[in-house]
Amino acid sequence: MKILFLSNKLPHAGIIGGQRIIYQRIRYLAKAGHQVGLASFISPEVTDSQIETVKPKLSALHVFPRPNRNLAIRMFHDYLSPQRPALFWKQYSKEMMKGVGDIVEKENYDIVVAEFSEMGQYLYKNPFLSAVRRVISCHRCLTTSFEQYSRLSGVAWWPHLKSAPQARNLQRYEFNMYRSADRVLVLTPQDRFALQNYAQDLAVSVVPAGVDIAHLQEHPPIPKEPIVLHTGYMGDPANDDGVEWFYQNIWPRLRARHPEIKFYVAGADPSRRIKKIGRTDPGVIVTGKVKDLRPYRNRARVFVSPARLGSGVRTKTLEAMASGLPVVSTSLGMDGIQAQTGVNCLVADTPALFAQSVEWLLEDRSLGARIARNARTLIQQKHSLESGVQRFEQILKSIVEG
Repeated sequence: MKILFLSNKLPHAGIIGGQRIIYQRIRYLAKAGHQVGLASFISPEVTDSQIETVKPKLSALHVFPRPNRNLAIRMFHDYLSPQRPALFWKQYSKEMMKGVGDIVEKENYDIVVAEFSEMGQYLYKNPFLSAVRRVISCHRCLTTSFEQYSRLSGVAWWPHLKSAPQARNLQRYEFNMYRSADRVLVLTPQDRFALQNYAQDLAVSVVPAGVDIAHLQEHPPIPKEPIVLHTGYMGDPANDDGVEWFYQNIWPRLRARHPEIKFYVAGADPSRRIKKIGRTDPGVIVTGKVKDLRPYRNRARVFVSPARLGSGVRTKTLEAMASGLPVVSTSLGMDGIQAQTGVNCLVADTPALFAQSVEWLLEDRSLGARIARNARTLIQQKHSLESGVQRFEQILKSIVEG
């Protein structure tokens, strides 16, 4: 097959989050003998060395500058524009729209995969795009995310302010876009249920995320330290909200009983609020972007996933479990992971139980070792990289072959 990927960030070997899944798919398909092209937005901080980790795997690489508009234009589209919901407008580029059409026509692709819903707009009502098989890989349902903002107490005020006017057009636009595709891909059965709850006629397939277990276990084990770790792209409102909720409701209880512990927040683009926490609380270390998360997982004693927003599987949680790091998570943070609390993780949805669960793992080393060992076994059996990308390849073949 000849496959073109569309991505809102350049996927490369060192990237985390959803783009990590894209990089793994590209790497596997190229190794399997398929011709893989990539059209991606690129930002100035991407280095030549990062580009070189993915470029040799591609038959063609096309990069476009990320959209960057002034505040007045952004405010208009956030609240007043009837044409395109704000979340799609933020990722909209006339250059990318025309570029995708030109690339497909000149390079004769069999199928185009838009990774992340926002990139699906380049397959939907694109006047430059000729007939081609179209797949939207929905890493999260945007409509569901905005409904979560409106329901959840304790969320920062700005998501509530932005979600009300956006929600009017978002559902209509998003699901009309999904209907225009040959197939919509999601990461978990819960995501498929959420999409088909809005539109029962959607053609939706589940493609579970997997992790590269060998890569995650390359670093030799070192003595553990009293560190509670959170990782993830901090520019994502779901990660920002989770860290703030943990810090406000759980961290004071832990510090009162364990004054020696540290809370590490590792991930690019933390908000000003999170940065301020790192400056004013000596027990909290906000690292910003790091080259390699494996040393942080190696040193930590507990991984936390205090997710209250978002959807899809959290690859950061899969990677922590594969690394042999015991996990405490909310129920939402374990979506799509075939885990069982008390066996291979601890699940807690209230501050009191979340704090107690972290304490158990800090105090009872044998409990932590047992949960970590069982978690690693679960990932090997149910969430390996190979099983996820093989399923992805099979679905693309079925679409191309009709």
